[in-house]
Amino acid sequence: MAEVTAEQQLLADAILRHRQYPLATALRRVLLAAGEYVPDEDAELLYDYAASVFIDTALDGFHLVSRDEVPLLGIGPLELFAEPGNPALLTRCTVWYGAAAQAEWKRRVGEQP
Repeated sequence: MAEVTAEQQLLADAILRHRQYPLATALRRVLLAAGEYVPDEDAELLYDYAASVFIDTALDGFHLVSRDEVPLLGIGPLELFAEPGNPALLTRCTVWYGAAAQAEWKRRVGEQP
């Protein structure tokens, strides 16, 4: 498996941990949690980046995340569950990166790789 890039990890963290927010907000929250602050004057760059990311979803819930038609990662399907005695909802999923994400997408939607 190829090494995960910082961009792929940032996107995966944003989508998995902050999926209830728009992508730009989710990215900002992940960066803030990592001790990185996006100044207001750079916020437009972050929003432009988020707008360039495309997330496609298969019928079974698999998400293919790409930018400039390059597959970055695949996530899915997301499964929410609660542990006994723990009121917080937790997430289970599998993440594929790069070409492996594209191959998994094609497998799930019935395309030939």
